[in-house]
Amino acid sequence: MKTVHFIICLALIGLLIWLNQMLVPADVVVYGGLTWVGWTSILFVGFGIGFLVIFNDFTRSFGFLKARDEQANPQMHVRRLARSELVELGLDKYRGPAYPHPVIFPVRCIGCQACVDACPHDVLAIVDGVAAAVAPDLCMEDTACQAECPVNPKACIVINTTKDVRTLPMPTRDGSTLQTNVPGCFIIGDVSGVPLIKNAVKEGADVIAHIAAELMQAPHEPKAAYDVAIIGIGPGGASAAASAADANLRYLAIEQDKVLSTVDQYPKGKYIFFKPDTKDWFGGIPTVGLGLATAKADSRDSADADSTIFDALDRDLEGVIHNQISRIHTELIAKIPRSLQPDLSPLLTEKIETELKKRIADFLRSKANGDWLKVYQTHFLSDRDNIMSGFRADIADHLETKIAGDQRENILDIWLGNLAEKGITINEYESCKAVTHADDGDYFVITTERDSQKTTQIYTARRVVIAIGLRGSPNKLMLPNEGLKVRIEGHDKQKVLYGLSNPDDFGGFRIVIVGGGNVAVEAAVDLVSIRQGTTIEPRSPEKMNRVTLLVRDYLAPTVKFGNKFELYKCADEGLIDLRFGVGIKEMRENELVLEDVGTKREVETIPNDYVLALIGGERPNRFLESIGITIK
Repeated sequence: MKTVHFIICLALIGLLIWLNQMLVPADVVVYGGLTWVGWTSILFVGFGIGFLVIFNDFTRSFGFLKARDEQANPQMHVRRLARSELVELGLDKYRGPAYPHPVIFPVRCIGCQACVDACPHDVLAIVDGVAAAVAPDLCMEDTACQAECPVNPKACIVINTTKDVRTLPMPTRDGSTLQTNVPGCFIIGDVSGVPLIKNAVKEGADVIAHIAAELMQAPHEPKAAYDVAIIGIGPGGASAAASAADANLRYLAIEQDKVLSTVDQYPKGKYIFFKPDTKDWFGGIPTVGLGLATAKADSRDSADADSTIFDALDRDLEGVIHNQISRIHTELIAKIPRSLQPDLSPLLTEKIETELKKRIADFLRSKANGDWLKVYQTHFLSDRDNIMSGFRADIADHLETKIAGDQRENILDIWLGNLAEKGITINEYESCKAVTHADDGDYFVITTERDSQKTTQIYTARRVVIAIGLRGSPNKLMLPNEGLKVRIEGHDKQKVLYGLSNPDDFGGFRIVIVGGGNVAVEAAVDLVSIRQGTTIEPRSPEKMNRVTLLVRDYLAPTVKFGNKFELYKCADEGLIDLRFGVGIKEMRENELVLEDVGTKREVETIPNDYVLALIGGERPNRFLESIGITIK
């Protein structure tokens, strides 16, 4: 019996005693202060309460009240690994910690780093090309890692948690053909839920290969001016356009901004890594850069035989190899950003040595088989310089194809140059407004608006590829004069900007940044500091900007620890004015009126030149649904 029940029983008995004392006449015989009626009523009440308690315990013991109890006290479902998942992990039972933490399924993982970027506590990292829980004890049950994992079934699962993991609605598509639920309409890249440039480039080539094969079997459609319309020319769309040209398809390529704007919007000098490392580059646009951070030497069955060859050779070869490694290293390391050179230099040396020894061994093996010292002296030493020259060129070319990434400027130069060489025609600054399937044939009608005049254009195409990226139009501040232009250095410029591609363009300005995500934090830091490898140093006085970062409530949970550290470091040093719970109430030409976002009370008026609205973008779900694509 619960305490409250016991108190109720005592209260009832007390009430009966009081009623007996108040209502019973004085001349009635009493026994111990109560009449026989009083004692009888108390006895019946006691028996009744006892019966109810016994009945309640009996029914609960046999489960008669189970549904009622579960409704009153619902049991939280704790996510644990299922038997099938244990088998997939190669475990008969899970031996991990009992507290909440992520579990990675290596076979499912594509190494996209989405979970790593989503985790605000650095629990996860990419190890050998796949995600791994390197610090599970730091998990704060955020579950963003599982939510952001793009594969199905999930490669990252948070277990021992009672939290409901939020899911992001994604377009419906077939994983093998990349076709949506709308026949003839395909979707690739980030907007499909599969992130990373390397994946988008591959999907661009794959979808065109599928469309080309399909159209060869389909009847001719005279009402379609194009075989395929490609909407969005980021890396995936560019790969699709180039592949369509290679396949001799009549293609239409439409981009609402400029070509490869998704890459162009990265900060100047940013080194972009092409993940996952476990996949080779494949697509309509070429791989670029050096990528030595993750380039792996070829595995060879003849490794033991190579060792036997080098054991038999004299020490003279060691000096030759060392000299050649140094020459190749000097040539290749210069192509890597300085900030990355200290980390990549030892790995580069290792790769060069492996490749060089492999080629020397293969050369000697091709001449004879037996006395390796004699073979070396007879066939190698006599023409060593020419042989080594060929090896150096071959190794440099080989390692340059092991791409993990490159700097933004190099990527743009090579890709734009490649598209120009192929003669790829792209309609820039043309926004797609509608895609509808025609009623009188197997083709689509694409309606667009071109340039600032918004001239309407109508096209027809047999197939459509959507490659518009995950974010559509940037979110606005919703201020009445958001399109305000200001006079700066003799030129009329937009006061509100929605991206920061080159922090070096800004020096000596008063800038307010609105946003609480990684992009906003990185922009704030880059506008007041210079990156020196893994450290940041304040800008020179003439290049220093006066930066205020307005965060509506709190920093997004996906903000990386390193970004937080740099932000708070700059704030502590007085380089960034960091304000939480503050927004813009009114925008004027040279100043801003700030307000408390909770009370809407005016806080302060500050001088200002530019506003960076880095508050994300509107997902293109409405556009996709207007085509008929199911989002779930």
